Amino acid sequence: MKRSILAFVVSAALLLIVSLPQLSSAKIVVGLSSVNVAFLPVYVAQEKGFFKDAGLDVVFVMFNAGSTNLQALAGGDIQIMGSAFVETIGGRAAGMDIKNFWGICNLMPFQLYSQPDFKSMKAARGKRFAISRFGSLTDYLTRATLQHFNLDSKDVTILQIGSTPARFAALTAKAVDASIVWFPVTEIAKSQGYTKLLDLKEVFPEWPYETFAARESWLKTEKDQVTKFLQAYQKGVKYTRDNKTDSVKIMQKYVKMDPAYAPAGYDEYRDSFPINGQIAEKVIPQVIAEEAATGRIKRKISLDELIDRSYIQAIGGK
Repeated sequence: MKRSILAFVVSAALLLIVSLPQLSSAKIVVGLSSVNVAFLPVYVAQEKGFFKDAGLDVVFVMFNAGSTNLQALAGGDIQIMGSAFVETIGGRAAGMDIKNFWGICNLMPFQLYSQPDFKSMKAARGKRFAISRFGSLTDYLTRATLQHFNLDSKDVTILQIGSTPARFAALTAKAVDASIVWFPVTEIAKSQGYTKLLDLKEVFPEWPYETFAARESWLKTEKDQVTKFLQAYQKGVKYTRDNKTDSVKIMQKYVKMDPAYAPAGYDEYRDSFPINGQIAEKVIPQVIAEEAATGRIKRKISLDELIDRSYIQAIGGK
Protein backbone atom coordinates (compact mmCIF):
# COMPACT_ATOMS: atom_id res chain seq x y z
CA MET A 1 0.00 0.00 0.00
CA LYS A 2 2.77 2.39 0.97
CA ARG A 3 4.57 1.58 -2.27
CA SER A 4 1.42 2.33 -4.25
CA ILE A 5 1.02 5.68 -2.54
CA LEU A 6 4.68 6.51 -3.10
CA ALA A 7 4.43 5.54 -6.76
CA PHE A 8 1.34 7.74 -7.13
CA VAL A 9 3.08 10.72 -5.50
CA VAL A 10 6.15 10.33 -7.72
CA SER A 11 4.01 9.98 -10.84
CA ALA A 12 1.97 13.04 -9.91
CA ALA A 13 5.11 15.05 -9.25
CA LEU A 14 6.58 14.05 -12.60
CA LEU A 15 3.33 14.97 -14.35
CA LEU A 16 3.33 18.35 -12.62
CA ILE A 17 6.93 19.03 -13.69
CA VAL A 18 6.17 18.11 -17.30
CA SER A 19 3.08 20.32 -17.37
CA LEU A 20 4.82 23.39 -15.95
CA PRO A 21 5.63 26.13 -18.51
CA GLN A 22 9.22 26.23 -19.68
CA LEU A 23 11.05 29.14 -18.06
CA SER A 24 14.48 28.66 -19.58
CA SER A 25 14.78 32.08 -21.19
CA ALA A 26 16.34 34.82 -19.09
CA LYS A 27 14.85 38.26 -19.62
CA ILE A 28 17.10 41.29 -20.10
CA VAL A 29 15.66 44.75 -20.70
CA VAL A 30 18.01 46.96 -22.71
CA GLY A 31 17.53 50.71 -23.06
CA LEU A 32 18.72 52.41 -26.25
CA SER A 33 19.24 56.16 -26.10
CA SER A 34 18.12 56.79 -29.67
CA VAL A 35 17.07 55.15 -32.91
CA ASN A 36 20.05 55.35 -35.23
CA VAL A 37 22.47 53.44 -37.46
CA ALA A 38 25.01 53.09 -34.62
CA PHE A 39 22.81 50.35 -33.12
CA LEU A 40 22.50 48.40 -36.39
CA PRO A 41 24.19 45.23 -35.01
CA VAL A 42 21.71 45.32 -32.10
CA TYR A 43 18.78 45.35 -34.52
CA VAL A 44 20.41 42.62 -36.62
CA ALA A 45 21.03 40.36 -33.61
CA GLN A 46 17.41 40.77 -32.55
CA GLU A 47 15.99 40.29 -36.05
CA LYS A 48 18.08 37.18 -36.78
CA GLY A 49 17.13 35.59 -33.44
CA PHE A 50 20.66 35.42 -32.02
CA PHE A 51 19.54 36.42 -28.51
CA LYS A 52 16.71 33.90 -28.58
CA ASP A 53 19.12 31.19 -29.77
CA ALA A 54 21.25 31.96 -26.68
CA GLY A 55 18.26 31.31 -24.41
CA LEU A 56 17.67 35.00 -23.72
CA ASP A 57 14.49 37.05 -23.86
CA VAL A 58 15.92 40.46 -24.75
CA VAL A 59 13.53 43.41 -24.79
CA PHE A 60 14.64 46.78 -26.19
CA VAL A 61 13.22 50.06 -24.91
CA MET A 62 13.82 53.25 -26.89
CA PHE A 63 14.56 56.57 -25.18
CA ASN A 64 14.85 60.05 -26.66
CA ALA A 65 18.05 60.92 -24.76
CA GLY A 66 20.88 59.27 -22.87
CA SER A 67 20.01 61.05 -19.64
CA THR A 68 16.55 59.42 -19.48
CA ASN A 69 18.13 56.06 -20.31
CA LEU A 70 20.51 56.53 -17.40
CA GLN A 71 17.61 57.33 -15.08
CA ALA A 72 15.91 54.09 -16.11
CA LEU A 73 19.08 52.13 -15.34
CA ALA A 74 19.41 53.83 -11.96
CA GLY A 75 15.80 53.00 -11.17
CA GLY A 76 16.16 49.34 -12.11
CA ASP A 77 13.73 49.54 -15.05
CA ILE A 78 16.44 48.29 -17.42
CA GLN A 79 19.50 46.09 -16.89
CA ILE A 80 21.70 47.34 -19.76
CA MET A 81 21.87 50.70 -21.49
CA GLY A 82 23.18 51.26 -24.99
CA SER A 83 24.22 54.87 -24.96
CA ALA A 84 26.96 57.46 -25.33
CA PHE A 85 29.70 57.05 -22.74
CA VAL A 86 29.36 60.73 -21.74
CA GLU A 87 26.17 59.95 -19.81
CA THR A 88 27.94 57.22 -17.87
CA ILE A 89 30.63 59.70 -16.79
CA GLY A 90 27.98 61.82 -15.12
CA GLY A 91 26.36 58.81 -13.50
CA ARG A 92 29.64 57.41 -12.17
CA ALA A 93 30.83 60.78 -10.87
CA ALA A 94 27.51 61.17 -9.05
CA GLY A 95 28.09 57.90 -7.20
CA MET A 96 26.23 55.41 -9.38
CA ASP A 97 27.99 52.05 -9.77
CA ILE A 98 27.77 52.14 -13.56
CA LYS A 99 30.41 50.77 -15.92
CA ASN A 100 30.86 50.59 -19.68
CA PHE A 101 31.66 46.99 -20.60
CA TRP A 102 31.48 46.69 -24.41
CA GLY A 103 32.00 49.01 -27.39
CA ILE A 104 29.12 49.24 -29.86
CA CYS A 105 30.30 51.93 -32.26
CA ASN A 106 33.58 53.86 -32.44
CA LEU A 107 32.76 56.77 -34.71
CA MET A 108 32.20 60.52 -34.53
CA PRO A 109 29.09 60.89 -36.71
CA PHE A 110 27.98 64.39 -35.78
CA GLN A 111 28.02 67.62 -37.72
CA LEU A 112 26.84 71.06 -36.64
CA TYR A 113 24.33 72.61 -39.04
CA SER A 114 22.83 76.09 -38.87
CA GLN A 115 20.43 78.41 -40.61
CA PRO A 116 21.60 79.44 -44.13
CA ASP A 117 22.42 82.97 -42.96
CA PHE A 118 24.45 81.70 -39.98
CA LYS A 119 27.73 81.22 -41.83
CA SER A 120 30.40 81.06 -39.13
CA MET A 121 30.88 80.34 -35.43
CA LYS A 122 32.25 83.89 -35.22
CA ALA A 123 28.59 84.93 -35.32
CA ALA A 124 27.51 82.41 -32.64
CA ARG A 125 27.01 84.83 -29.74
CA GLY A 126 23.34 85.20 -28.91
CA LYS A 127 22.31 82.27 -31.11
CA ARG A 128 20.02 79.42 -30.08
CA PHE A 129 21.51 75.90 -30.10
CA ALA A 130 19.32 72.80 -29.89
CA ILE A 131 20.29 69.72 -27.86
CA SER A 132 18.34 66.62 -26.84
CA ARG A 133 18.52 67.12 -23.07
CA PHE A 134 20.90 68.59 -20.53
CA GLY A 135 23.52 66.03 -19.56
CA SER A 136 23.24 64.20 -22.89
CA LEU A 137 25.88 63.64 -25.55
CA THR A 138 24.53 66.47 -27.73
CA ASP A 139 24.76 68.77 -24.72
CA TYR A 140 28.41 67.88 -24.16
CA LEU A 141 29.33 68.13 -27.86
CA THR A 142 27.61 71.49 -28.22
CA ARG A 143 29.56 72.87 -25.27
CA ALA A 144 32.79 71.29 -26.55
CA THR A 145 32.21 72.93 -29.95
CA LEU A 146 31.70 76.31 -28.32
CA GLN A 147 34.89 75.83 -26.32
CA HIS A 148 36.73 74.85 -29.52
CA PHE A 149 35.85 78.29 -30.89
CA ASN A 150 36.77 80.05 -27.61
CA LEU A 151 33.14 80.59 -26.68
CA ASP A 152 31.31 79.91 -23.44
CA SER A 153 27.90 78.28 -23.11
CA LYS A 154 26.74 81.55 -21.51
CA ASP A 155 27.39 83.28 -24.84
CA VAL A 156 24.52 81.35 -26.45
CA THR A 157 21.11 79.92 -25.55
CA ILE A 158 21.00 76.13 -25.27
CA LEU A 159 17.51 74.63 -25.67
CA GLN A 160 16.33 71.10 -24.86
CA ILE A 161 14.45 69.95 -27.96
CA GLY A 162 14.72 66.16 -28.14
CA SER A 163 15.85 63.66 -30.77
CA THR A 164 17.69 64.49 -33.99
CA PRO A 165 14.48 64.62 -36.08
CA ALA A 166 12.92 66.94 -33.50
CA ARG A 167 15.99 69.21 -33.50
CA PHE A 168 16.07 69.35 -37.29
CA ALA A 169 12.35 70.16 -37.31
CA ALA A 170 13.07 73.02 -34.92
CA LEU A 171 15.83 74.18 -37.28
CA THR A 172 13.52 74.11 -40.32
CA ALA A 173 10.86 75.99 -38.33
CA LYS A 174 13.52 78.61 -37.41
CA ALA A 175 12.86 77.94 -33.72
CA VAL A 176 16.62 77.44 -33.26
CA ASP A 177 19.69 78.72 -35.08
CA ALA A 178 21.86 75.59 -35.01
CA SER A 179 21.92 71.95 -33.96
CA ILE A 180 24.23 68.97 -33.95
CA VAL A 181 22.77 66.25 -36.19
CA TRP A 182 23.84 62.89 -37.59
CA PHE A 183 23.33 60.82 -40.74
CA PRO A 184 21.06 60.91 -42.69
CA VAL A 185 19.84 64.28 -41.40
CA THR A 186 23.27 65.65 -42.28
CA GLU A 187 22.61 64.78 -45.94
CA ILE A 188 19.12 66.26 -45.81
CA ALA A 189 20.39 69.47 -44.20
CA LYS A 190 23.09 69.82 -46.85
CA SER A 191 20.62 69.27 -49.70
CA GLN A 192 18.24 71.88 -48.28
CA GLY A 193 20.87 74.61 -48.09
CA TYR A 194 21.64 74.71 -44.38
CA THR A 195 25.17 75.70 -43.38
CA LYS A 196 27.61 73.10 -42.11
CA LEU A 197 29.48 74.98 -39.41
CA LEU A 198 31.61 72.05 -38.27
CA ASP A 199 32.23 68.35 -38.82
CA LEU A 200 33.01 67.18 -35.29
CA LYS A 201 35.56 64.69 -36.62
CA GLU A 202 37.82 67.75 -36.84
CA VAL A 203 37.64 68.08 -33.04
CA PHE A 204 37.30 64.39 -32.11
CA PRO A 205 38.85 62.15 -34.81
CA GLU A 206 38.61 59.14 -32.48
CA TRP A 207 35.41 58.72 -30.52
CA PRO A 208 33.71 55.94 -28.50
CA TYR A 209 30.26 56.84 -29.78
CA GLU A 210 28.04 54.13 -28.26
CA THR A 211 28.74 51.52 -25.59
CA PHE A 212 26.88 48.98 -23.51
CA ALA A 213 26.85 49.92 -19.83
CA ALA A 214 25.29 48.42 -16.71
CA ARG A 215 25.35 48.56 -12.94
CA GLU A 216 28.62 47.11 -11.66
CA SER A 217 26.72 45.00 -9.13
CA TRP A 218 24.58 43.45 -11.90
CA LEU A 219 27.63 42.71 -14.08
CA LYS A 220 29.20 40.78 -11.20
CA THR A 221 26.13 38.75 -10.26
CA GLU A 222 24.88 37.99 -13.78
CA LYS A 223 28.10 36.98 -15.55
CA ASP A 224 26.47 34.07 -17.38
CA GLN A 225 23.65 36.25 -18.75
CA VAL A 226 26.05 39.03 -19.75
CA THR A 227 28.34 36.54 -21.49
CA LYS A 228 25.47 34.99 -23.43
CA PHE A 229 24.16 38.45 -24.34
CA LEU A 230 27.54 39.59 -25.66
CA GLN A 231 28.21 36.38 -27.58
CA ALA A 232 24.83 36.73 -29.30
CA TYR A 233 25.48 40.41 -29.96
CA GLN A 234 28.93 39.54 -31.36
CA LYS A 235 27.21 37.27 -33.88
CA GLY A 236 25.09 40.27 -34.82
CA VAL A 237 28.18 42.38 -35.43
CA LYS A 238 29.79 39.72 -37.62
CA TYR A 239 26.58 39.23 -39.58
CA THR A 240 26.19 42.99 -40.04
CA ARG A 241 29.68 43.42 -41.38
CA ASP A 242 29.41 40.41 -43.73
CA ASN A 243 25.88 40.88 -45.11
CA LYS A 244 25.25 44.37 -46.46
CA THR A 245 22.03 43.71 -48.35
CA ASP A 246 20.21 42.05 -45.44
CA SER A 247 21.63 44.54 -42.93
CA VAL A 248 20.40 47.48 -45.00
CA LYS A 249 16.89 45.94 -45.05
CA ILE A 250 16.98 45.54 -41.28
CA MET A 251 18.26 49.11 -40.89
CA GLN A 252 15.31 50.42 -42.91
CA LYS A 253 12.90 48.44 -40.73
CA TYR A 254 14.24 49.67 -37.40
CA VAL A 255 15.60 53.12 -38.23
CA LYS A 256 12.87 53.96 -40.77
CA MET A 257 15.53 55.41 -43.04
CA ASP A 258 14.81 56.60 -46.56
CA PRO A 259 15.91 53.80 -48.93
CA ALA A 260 17.90 56.39 -50.88
CA TYR A 261 20.19 56.96 -47.88
CA ALA A 262 20.33 53.51 -46.27
CA PRO A 263 23.22 51.97 -48.31
CA ALA A 264 25.40 55.03 -47.73
CA GLY A 265 24.59 54.89 -44.02
CA TYR A 266 25.68 51.26 -43.88
CA ASP A 267 28.94 52.10 -45.64
CA GLU A 268 29.68 54.98 -43.27
CA TYR A 269 29.12 52.94 -40.11
CA ARG A 270 30.17 49.39 -41.05
CA ASP A 271 33.82 49.56 -39.99
CA SER A 272 32.98 51.38 -36.74
CA PHE A 273 31.34 48.28 -35.20
CA PRO A 274 34.08 46.49 -33.19
CA ILE A 275 33.78 42.72 -33.25
CA ASN A 276 36.08 42.51 -30.21
CA GLY A 277 34.08 45.05 -28.20
CA GLN A 278 36.98 47.46 -27.84
CA ILE A 279 36.09 50.95 -26.64
CA ALA A 280 38.03 53.87 -28.14
CA GLU A 281 39.35 55.05 -24.77
CA LYS A 282 41.91 57.65 -25.83
CA VAL A 283 39.64 60.69 -25.68
CA ILE A 284 37.78 59.74 -22.49
CA PRO A 285 40.25 61.27 -19.97
CA GLN A 286 40.00 64.55 -21.90
CA VAL A 287 36.21 64.48 -21.67
CA ILE A 288 36.35 63.72 -17.94
CA ALA A 289 38.78 66.60 -17.37
CA GLU A 290 36.58 69.03 -19.31
CA GLU A 291 33.44 67.95 -17.48
CA ALA A 292 35.19 68.40 -14.12
CA ALA A 293 36.66 71.78 -15.12
CA THR A 294 33.22 73.13 -16.02
CA GLY A 295 31.73 71.82 -12.77
CA ARG A 296 29.31 69.51 -14.58
CA ILE A 297 30.67 66.57 -12.57
CA LYS A 298 31.62 66.87 -8.91
CA ARG A 299 34.81 64.85 -9.10
CA LYS A 300 37.22 63.41 -11.63
CA ILE A 301 36.99 59.70 -12.21
CA SER A 302 39.50 57.28 -13.67
CA LEU A 303 39.17 55.02 -16.71
CA ASP A 304 39.28 52.00 -14.42
CA GLU A 305 36.27 53.34 -12.54
CA LEU A 306 34.37 53.87 -15.76
CA ILE A 307 35.22 50.74 -17.77
CA ASP A 308 34.94 47.03 -16.98
CA ARG A 309 37.31 45.36 -19.47
CA SER A 310 36.81 41.81 -18.21
CA TYR A 311 34.20 40.87 -20.82
CA ILE A 312 36.22 42.42 -23.65
CA GLN A 313 39.23 40.40 -22.53
CA ALA A 314 37.25 37.18 -22.12
CA ILE A 315 35.07 37.32 -25.24
CA GLY A 316 36.56 39.95 -27.53
CA GLY A 317 39.12 37.75 -29.24
CA LYS A 318 36.76 34.83 -29.83
